[in-house]
Amino acid sequence: MFKGELDRFKADITKSLGSEFYAKMLQNVTNNPVYMPDNIENYVKDGYLFNPIVYSVVSMIAQQASQIPWSVYSIKNKKALSLYKSASPDLAPFKKAMIKTKALQELPDHELNGLLEKPNVLQSWTEFIEQVIGFKLVCGNSYIHCIGPTGGVNAGTIREMWTVPAQIVTIVAGDQYNPIKQYEVRGDRNIVIPREQMIHLKYWTPNWSQGTFLYGISPIQAGRRVVTKSNSSYDTSVSMFQNFGAVGIVSPEPGHETEQLTEEQQEMIEERFKRKTGPRNAGRPLISSVPLRWQQTGMSAVDLAIIESDKMDLRTICMIFHYPSELMGDAAAKTYSNTKEAGSAAYTKAIIPSLTQVRDSINTFIKGKYEGKIFLDYDVSMISELQEDLTALTTALSNAWYLSGNEKRDMISFAMDERNPMMNEYFVPAGVMPLSAMTATPDDIALEEAEKQLGL
Repeated sequence: MFKGELDRFKADITKSLGSEFYAKMLQNVTNNPVYMPDNIENYVKDGYLFNPIVYSVVSMIAQQASQIPWSVYSIKNKKALSLYKSASPDLAPFKKAMIKTKALQELPDHELNGLLEKPNVLQSWTEFIEQVIGFKLVCGNSYIHCIGPTGGVNAGTIREMWTVPAQIVTIVAGDQYNPIKQYEVRGDRNIVIPREQMIHLKYWTPNWSQGTFLYGISPIQAGRRVVTKSNSSYDTSVSMFQNFGAVGIVSPEPGHETEQLTEEQQEMIEERFKRKTGPRNAGRPLISSVPLRWQQTGMSAVDLAIIESDKMDLRTICMIFHYPSELMGDAAAKTYSNTKEAGSAAYTKAIIPSLTQVRDSINTFIKGKYEGKIFLDYDVSMISELQEDLTALTTALSNAWYLSGNEKRDMISFAMDERNPMMNEYFVPAGVMPLSAMTATPDDIALEEAEKQLGL
């Protein structure tokens, strides 16, 4: 009975004054911690738009990912492509580039290259990718609306690609054979987007109740407590700065208790204290006709360990997004021996996995809609943090007889030599032959070598 009344009270307060007001009210009554509301709107408002750590990590991952170029390829070898797609981001760039060369051939004149330059009338590909990955990092979901002909010989091809803000998208569930019926975009007027026109990227979630499995889980949802704590830490620091750390009680000095302050005098001192304190009033004296004393009632920033707490918040939030905290100014947490290693980890742990899901989702969407076997892919060959020493790479390539000259040139980002047909040949070492083709026995060879060493 009481629980039902309480639920109705909560629903009425939330509906009329909002969930944040109810949370603050509950905090005042129960003295329990109150976390940021668990919804996408607040992940955006209290997470990305309000917390400097979340903003820095998300924007860094999204911006670095957006700088990586894309190209259109034809599939030469499906087995090599499967191997290339399954390769770990930590795999040596030389080995991965070698597999990619065997699997794909670039198509510089394909019509999709235009889309990779300008996916829609408002954005470049760089802006588009930054937005796609940013929405997924903050909201756990990213939606791409693909627009193109619905009939004729070009049916299904893409003319424009638009990101749809994840916080205004509702997934309409279907049946067991088609789990998603359509997508609805909330706004001044609701827009319905058929599922055949939408690419939905999301993080996996184990929550399987009431259709929530159709949505991805936001990293901020898992880190809701630490983001709330971080926001509170910044609020506390600002409040202390603005009030010069004043947390206490003003009362008459001992021996002057008879000179009790009237309620009007107390309010006047409080008001004057407010006017005289703050950043713009630093050093200005506060004058009183009654001897007063100050009794500290709160803890200082040092006692609260706010600075150390901020460092732990930074590390935890970076951990949630798989990004090295030392690249965010955390000099004390040296996990990697140098900046290049930390930068490489940022790409292999955070940036490349984000791009890989975008790539695979787009390729799944366009499969069978264009002539030939088409594959869109990003190219990390120009990322300095991922590159091996050029000397070591050329040494390894000089012994790779199973690659043609043009394949070797492609792996070190040199243009293909189309004028020389020999650059497409394989040069097998002349001194290598099978044992069965040798006229001398192994014992004869061993004896000959021994005679040479003895000078006979």
